[in-house]
Amino acid sequence: MKEEHNYNPSHQSNPHQSAEPYRSKRKFPWFKTILIALAAGLIGGLIAFGLTSLFSNFSSPFSTKPGSQVNEASQKPGGNTLDGKSEKYKTVNQMINDKAPAIVGVINEQKVQNLDDLLRGKSAKSKPSGIGSGVIYQKDGKNAYIVTNNHVIEGASSVKIQLHNSQQVSAELVGNDPLTDLAVLKIKDRDDIKTMSFANSSKVKTGDSVFAMGNPLGLEFANTVTSGIISANERTIETDTSAGPNKVNVIQTDAAINPGNSGGALVDINGNLIGINTLKIAAPQVEGIGFAIPSNEVKLVIDQLVNHGEVKRPSIGIEMINVTDIPDSYKRHVNTDSGVYVANVPRRGIDLKRGDIITEIDGHKIDSDSDLRSYLYKDKKPGDKVTFTVNRDGKSTQIKVTLDSAK
Repeated sequence: MKEEHNYNPSHQSNPHQSAEPYRSKRKFPWFKTILIALAAGLIGGLIAFGLTSLFSNFSSPFSTKPGSQVNEASQKPGGNTLDGKSEKYKTVNQMINDKAPAIVGVINEQKVQNLDDLLRGKSAKSKPSGIGSGVIYQKDGKNAYIVTNNHVIEGASSVKIQLHNSQQVSAELVGNDPLTDLAVLKIKDRDDIKTMSFANSSKVKTGDSVFAMGNPLGLEFANTVTSGIISANERTIETDTSAGPNKVNVIQTDAAINPGNSGGALVDINGNLIGINTLKIAAPQVEGIGFAIPSNEVKLVIDQLVNHGEVKRPSIGIEMINVTDIPDSYKRHVNTDSGVYVANVPRRGIDLKRGDIITEIDGHKIDSDSDLRSYLYKDKKPGDKVTFTVNRDGKSTQIKVTLDSAK
């Protein structure tokens, strides 16, 4: 898969919020306030566990298929040293004007899905439901490719793109991935747009000057720029998504990120993209804590989405629940206070069985499903073998499993 700028923490237990696609109060209602970039915690207790490899270990190499690669910027180690030290521009205004044609508005259009809505007078035609931002990263003379957040286009029956000059064009969805909250769109190539190059996000450092470019609060404030610094060049935060809980690596910034900034660019003083704005912490006592998906990870996801329409990920093939989530009345049958309880094993041919409690994977302690996912996301791919340490009938045993591809 949100938050409003006047978020009230008394209504939510988790302060993490997405910089959601904006909904105009005059034309259509706000998105419901939710906790993170994508909707919805898990319903029930069992998760159909298509375990995934997040960013750094995708199964297919880069290809030359149009739109699967980004333009990479040259960059000195350590990023920017001082304000005003841009290698390309004399002023910030010059940089912003040059890069603005690469920033677009992304309009999520939805139409009624059932007869009741029609009887209440709602239109069967697609109407704007939310507005976010996007970044044009590649053009090949035929098409131009845009990266944005998945939650910006989620549920859309059609998508429109508003260009820097306020013209609107139709977009086609190339691929999307709820777990990483990224999506790729394409439009017809044209002369009045530009592409943005990707910096190496591993080289940015705390204190580097950055600028958030996008459309806060909708198209009325299109082409807005806010400035700040890198508050931390690497954070790991836990989010809930429509694809399950996930630990993600993000860049933290104090540049203002508001509803509608989702999918927009976080750029350095040379105008190169270092991240896609996606999350913020919104609470009365909190100021200036926003997050962006690092450009290096965005680049890997783009390759998968363009070439496959989805991200190829490994799967164990189990349904599971955290031991800590098991009701107390059932915990007397469990001999540990942490780990992952195997609730069902739909996949045939593996030695895991219902009732097993996974406590380690390849020697790494597992306290929850997030620990398990995080290890697989970063280090494994389909076809790899892993060794689980499980508690079975009160005894510790090791089970080897070859990871499958998630369906």
